Amino acid sequence: MRSTYAGVGVVVLLGTASWSVGQTPATDTQPLVGTWQLTGLERAATTGPLARVANPSGIRIQSANGYVIQILTQSARAASLDAAEQFATYQGSWGTCAVDANRSTVTCQVHGDLDPRQTGQRLTQSFERKGTQLVLTESSPDGRPTTRATWERIPELEALPTYQDAVVGFWQWTSAGLYNSNGVNVQPAYRDASVIVYTPTGHMAVVYLPPPGRKLFAGPAPTVEEARNAWQASVSYFGTYIVQPKSQSVFHYQLGAANPTAVGGSFMRNFEIRGAEVTLRFPPTMLNGQQVRNTLTLKRVAGLADMWPEFRR
Repeated sequence: MRSTYAGVGVVVLLGTASWSVGQTPATDTQPLVGTWQLTGLERAATTGPLARVANPSGIRIQSANGYVIQILTQSARAASLDAAEQFATYQGSWGTCAVDANRSTVTCQVHGDLDPRQTGQRLTQSFERKGTQLVLTESSPDGRPTTRATWERIPELEALPTYQDAVVGFWQWTSAGLYNSNGVNVQPAYRDASVIVYTPTGHMAVVYLPPPGRKLFAGPAPTVEEARNAWQASVSYFGTYIVQPKSQSVFHYQLGAANPTAVGGSFMRNFEIRGAEVTLRFPPTMLNGQQVRNTLTLKRVAGLADMWPEFRR
C-alpha cells in the first residue's frame, strides 16, 4: 500500500481485496495475524539493488478479520529534525488486508495515512513466514524487489488478565471534543479515519489523523511547510500499555513517535467500555476559564477473538 519514503525507505501495506471485512478465516490461512516488531528494512534505489536502512524501528499489527496498522520509523531520530525530516523518517497508516496463502501474497488498501497521498491506495506484496519471522517484499512491475521488511512476531501474554479482554482490539475513531463538567461538548473535533489498537501482547499503536481536506504536495516530497500542514493536529505513536481496572485507566508508554521528542514519554487515559464502544477521557485542562476534558469515542472493529483466534480461557 505504500510508496517508499526517502530517508527511511518504508513500505506500507494496509488494504482490502475480494473478501469481507468481519469474517474470521481459519488461523492457518492467516500467517500474518499477530503483533510484529520490525527487525530489518531494505530498499532499492531507482535502478539499484536492495540496501539496508539504518536503525529501523516499527510495529505491525494484524487481526484475523483483516484490520492492519503499521508504523515504520528509525530509532534515535534527532530532536532537531524539521517537519519535512520528521515526515521522511516516520510512516503511520492503517487499513484492511486480505491474505492469499496459496500465492503467499497480501493485498491491502489504506483507509488512513499520515501522508495524505496514500489514503485509498492499494498494494500487493509477497510474504514468507518461517516460525516467528515474517518477510514482506514489494516489487516493481518488472519483478525487481524494491523494498523488503523483516518482522519478528511478539508472543501474546502468558496470563492475559480478564479485565484486559474487553480493551484488546482495533478501535476506530467516531467523535471527540472538549467536554465541560456539564457534559457539553464546547469544542468538537473532527478527524479523517483514525484508529487506536491494543494487542494481547501488551502493545498498542495510534494513528489519529487531522481533519478532512488536507492538501496534496506540489512535488514528490513535501516542503517543511507542506509537511507541517499535513501533520497538524495528528497524533501517532506506538509502545506498550497497562490497564488499571480499579481506576478504569490505561497508561501508554511510547517506544516510537512521529515527534522524536515524545519517545520515552507516557500518557494516562480514563476509559469506559459499553458494548462495542469505548470512551477515552484525557486528564482535565482549562479552556476559557472552565475545566474541560478532551474526550474520544471509538467503536470496536476487531476484538480479542480477532486479535488472538487461538486464545481460550
